Amino acid sequence: MAWYPGAERMELQPESDGQPAIVPTQLILHSIAAPWSPRRIYEYWRDSTNLESHFGLGYDGSLGQYIGTQTRADANMHANLRPDGTGAVSCESASNLQHTDPWTDAQIATLVRLGVWLHRQHGLPLRICRTWDDPGYGYHRLFPQWSDGGTACPGDARVRQFQEVVFPGIVSAAAGGKVPSPRPVPTPQADPARYQVSIGGLQYGYGAHGPHVREVGEALVASGHGSHYTSGPDEDWRDPDTLNYADYQRSLGYSGAAADGVPGEESLRRLLGHLPAPRTVSLAHVRAAARTDPGAEQGHLTYGDEVRIVEQALADEGLLDPVRVDGSLGTTTLAAYAGFQRRLGYEGADADGIPGQRSLTELGNRHGFTVTD
Repeated sequence: MAWYPGAERMELQPESDGQPAIVPTQLILHSIAAPWSPRRIYEYWRDSTNLESHFGLGYDGSLGQYIGTQTRADANMHANLRPDGTGAVSCESASNLQHTDPWTDAQIATLVRLGVWLHRQHGLPLRICRTWDDPGYGYHRLFPQWSDGGTACPGDARVRQFQEVVFPGIVSAAAGGKVPSPRPVPTPQADPARYQVSIGGLQYGYGAHGPHVREVGEALVASGHGSHYTSGPDEDWRDPDTLNYADYQRSLGYSGAAADGVPGEESLRRLLGHLPAPRTVSLAHVRAAARTDPGAEQGHLTYGDEVRIVEQALADEGLLDPVRVDGSLGTTTLAAYAGFQRRLGYEGADADGIPGQRSLTELGNRHGFTVTD
C-alpha cells in the first residue's frame, strides 16, 4: 500500500487490509456535500457506512488518507476495481450541502500536490480521462460508469475549476512549475475557545453535535452574525460557530472571557427566545406507530411528533428522502429503518424496520435524541 506523505494517515479497518489490491491508474475528484474536516469524513466512513474514499479534503486544505492507494476504495462504482486489476484513487472534498460551491484556494493547492504525487508515484498520465477506463484525471460526474445511476458531483463551479485551474496546475507543477499558493485566510489573534458547557441538558461549544447546534447556527445567521461560516451551519459545532457566537455576545455588550464564543444561558435565551430541551422518543410509542401507520389511512399519525424525530434522523443518515419526514411511520419509513438496522449488522427478521431498544438508542446517540421505554 502507498501512503501520501502530505496527508494525515487515518487508516480504516477492516477495509484497508481486507479489500482487494489495485494498480492505480486514475484520480477521481468528488464533493462530499458536507462541510467536514478530514477527521469528520473519516468518522463518517468508519461509523455510518461501509463505503469510503482514499482521501478526504477539508476547506482549509488539510488532507486525510484512509486507504492505501494500491487498495480498492468504494467511491467510484465500476472504476473501483476493473477486471484487469486497475482501479481509481478517490478524493472526497468538503463542500456545501448541495456541492455547488467552488474549491477554496487551499483545497486547490492540495489537490494539485496530490495529483503530482500520484503522477510520480504511480505513473498516472498527465491527461484528463478520455473514457471511463482511460488512465488519467477526472471528476465524479465525468462518466456514468463512475457512479450508481448518475451524479451531480462535483458541481459546475468545481468542474470549471478542474478544467481551468486544478488539472492545468497538476501538469505545470509536474513539469517543475510552482504549485499555486492559497491566499492567506485571516485568523483571530487568539485561538477560538474549545470547551463545552451544558445548558438544559444539551452540550454547546466546540465538538458539540445535534439539531440544537444547527438551531443556534441558523439563529446566528438570521441575527446577522454568520460571517465566519464558509458553509453551513450544520449539526457540528466548530470554530466558525464559536467565532460567530463571540460576535453575537459582543453585540450584547459582553467582553473578555464573557465573549469567548461559548454560550451562556442568558445569551442563548436571548438569541433563540427559548432554551432548547433534550428531545425524547418513547420506544413503545415508535413501535406502536410502526405497527399501526403502514396499514392505516394515508398520512395517519400515531405519536407523530416522536416519529418525526426518528424520520429526520433517518433522513440525516441518507436513508430517507427528507420530503418523507411527515410524522407518519408508513412503509417508506419502515424500509428506511430496516436499512439502518442492516447498517448496524442486523439480518433477516431482525431487520424488519420495527425499532428495537439497541438500534433506536444508537440512532438517538448519533442524532441527538434520548430513548425512553
